[in-house]
Order: sequence, then structure tokens, then C-alpha cells
Amino acid sequence: MPRLFVAIDLPEDIKDQVLSLRQDDLPPGRWPRRDALHLTLHFIGDVPEAVARAYGRILREVDAPAFELRIAGVGQFPIEARPRVIWAGVENTPPLRDVYEAVAVALERERFQRERRRFHPHITLMRFKKPLRRGLASTWLRQHMDFFTEPFPVTKFALYESDLKPSGAVYRVRQVYNLERAVK
Repeated sequence: MPRLFVAIDLPEDIKDQVLSLRQDDLPPGRWPRRDALHLTLHFIGDVPEAVARAYGRILREVDAPAFELRIAGVGQFPIEARPRVIWAGVENTPPLRDVYEAVAVALERERFQRERRRFHPHITLMRFKKPLRRGLASTWLRQHMDFFTEPFPVTKFALYESDLKPSGAVYRVRQVYNLERAVK
């Protein structure tokens, strides 16, 4: 069964900037490969191939404008407890929320159950096998809290399939969907 998610890919220069955050002063963890950097809109999970094809078709109906996005700040999940994930933040703008919602509405027509958690757009930077001791990443987080990129155009999103491997997930684009009216 394919394991699916819907995401926005990042331009190569933005990936360079995000990867520049990589530091050796964090505890050992798994940094994503360059080709794995993305902004997840919706995680779908494991579905039968027929359902995957249905999602692929229904996402063609998403009608949303292109927009600009900016990466700003860093943080951790869970926010208040011992972190398992370090991330770069993404400004949660109205156009981003509109695309997020339009994708959810389209998927729900094919019985997709969206997460109950509030949408917190981010780019995953590092995953830890075990939660870190409280405060272990705080110096790095303080050093990079003012990180930001210039705005970049978002003109498409994609349906991805992930294959979980011991060395990390391998992603394959199943289908790309254009957003209307390219950003000037």
C-alpha cells in the first residue's frame, strides 16, 4: 500500500539556506537529505492503490491561487517537552491556509480524515530517536531563532509517496498540481 502525503517542494536556493542551519553542536539525530526538504500540507498515510489513484484525481480540482511564502524561525516538537523534532518555521499566511484547506476539502470528498491538530507549517530539520533532555537543544534554538529566507513563489503542490527505509524515508512525486495565477 502506498504511504502518501501532500506537500510543497522548496526552491533549490531555499533548500541551501535551510541546510546551512545544519550544526554539529546538536546531539546526534537524522537531518533530511536535500531532496527530502518539503512543507507537508496533509499526511494521508497508507492507503490502497485504488484510493491513492482517487486522491490523485480529486486533487486536480483544487482551485487556489499561487502565493509567496517565507521560512522564518526555528523550533521544536513537542514545544513544551523534551524534543524529538527540530524544525524551521513557515509563515502561516492566509494564502497558505487557503491551499491547506482547499486540499483538505478535496481529499475529504474521498473520505480522508484530516488531523485534529492545528496546522503548524514547518520544515523538519532533524529527528531524534529518543527525546532529548530538556534544554539540550535550547542554545541552538536561541542562536537560530531569527533565521529567515526571502519570500519565494509557490506555484504548485504535489502528491508524494514515501517508502520508509532504515536510512530514512525516500520520497517519490506521484503527481504535481499547479496553482492558478502565477505570482509576479
